[in-house]
Amino acid sequence: MGCRRGPEVTSHLGLMALFSVFVSIVFASLMRDEPRDQLWFGAKLFAGFIAAGVLIGWLLYPLPL
Repeated sequence: MGCRRGPEVTSHLGLMALFSVFVSIVFASLMRDEPRDQLWFGAKLFAGFIAAGVLIGWLLYPLPL
């Protein structure tokens, strides 16, 4: 019998979102003191990471490899 593992995130967007979550948590906890400010800053940072990643991906899409 094999070892059962949970679902794996293998898409680029999923991995970017996972990375963005962890980086946003760390940066928000380091940059702000109040929990409310940490939550707000972390949410804005996460949204900015995702928006920038998608925008840059669309801008680079037509370039040949």
